[in-house]
Amino acid sequence: MSKLFNISKEQFEEMQAAAEKQAQDIMRFAMCLVAKEEAEGIMKSRNAAIRAARAAAETEAQDILKSRYSAVRAARSAAEAEAQDILKSRNAAIKTEKKRKQQAKTPPKNADTDAKTKRKIKARKDEAEARKAEAALKRRQMEAEKDAKEEKKRKLRTWGFISIIAIVIIYSFIYSIKSCQKEDESEDSLEEVAVVTYHNDEGGIENLDVSSVEEMLEKKFDDVSKYDNYFEIRKNSKYGIADLKGDIKIKPQYDYISSPDEDLGAVEVRKEGKYGMVSLKTLTEIIETKYDYIGFVSEESKTFEVSANSKYGLYSAIDLSEIVAPTYDYIGSYNEKTGLFEVQKNSKYGLFSPQKRKEVAPCEYDFISYDSGLYGVCKDGKSGYLNSEGSLVKPLQ
Repeated sequence: MSKLFNISKEQFEEMQAAAEKQAQDIMRFAMCLVAKEEAEGIMKSRNAAIRAARAAAETEAQDILKSRYSAVRAARSAAEAEAQDILKSRNAAIKTEKKRKQQAKTPPKNADTDAKTKRKIKARKDEAEARKAEAALKRRQMEAEKDAKEEKKRKLRTWGFISIIAIVIIYSFIYSIKSCQKEDESEDSLEEVAVVTYHNDEGGIENLDVSSVEEMLEKKFDDVSKYDNYFEIRKNSKYGIADLKGDIKIKPQYDYISSPDEDLGAVEVRKEGKYGMVSLKTLTEIIETKYDYIGFVSEESKTFEVSANSKYGLYSAIDLSEIVAPTYDYIGSYNEKTGLFEVQKNSKYGLFSPQKRKEVAPCEYDFISYDSGLYGVCKDGKSGYLNSEGSLVKPLQ
């Protein structure tokens, strides 16, 4: 063949080697193309698998999320249904137990807060009724004691009259045989007993024969009772007041006069079912007889409660001046720690300071309760806390 193409054997071998090498290069190139196509196929199938796995994962996550939302909605519906059942049962129980109209017209949205509010309203009503009952009982006891004293005085007068006749007969003989000197000494001693020192309105001092004044009053009135600085007089079942000189300061017009209250410096009086007060210093009506109820003095707040037309107010026990007119539906107990009263007006609650004589928190809350130095309040379903100045330290939310 080398002779045919006129080439040497070496040249032929070189050409053969080059052809083999070229064939190997072609083979390697073909193999690379095949490997590339296989790799691209593998990548495509892998990407497809990833996309399928991602889609499956997203579908599974959505299913889980939907099931979770369904469970939450079901739990919320069950809780709301349970809360409504509890609220209905509590309202039914309260309606059965209560005889009066519910004070709170708009109960809080939360069932627990609503129940607390109703319980507190009932407790406050019971407390107010208890205070009224206690005051009425004390007045009845005082009136009974007074009637008993008057009955005792009438009996004593009857027996005293008989005793006086006997004593006069006995002692008339004894005194007739005594010396004039002893009679004079006896008369002087009797005069000293009958004379008392009296401070008049001008600040001067007068010596009064109180026994003579009392005898003079007894001739005019059905009954006379002497106290430290005045006479209580009675005429036709009506009571009045006279001073130690016998001057009528208040004509008999009252159905009842209490015993003197030295701490207040006054007596409680009643006329036509209404209560007021008369000053022991001036012997004049210092609180008009227009109240349905006058409560007892609070030693902590130095105040006492008054009521007119189912409304409540406060008076000072120090100077008997009006602190606030009867405008509240309810006045709670005095809080010594804060110096405040809880008050209610038009079914809303607030805080009142007797020292400042004004509301420090307006009556705009659905619920109010003292706890650990702060007042928890509720309004329109939101809750917060007030301090003793009436400021919100925790906003409603």
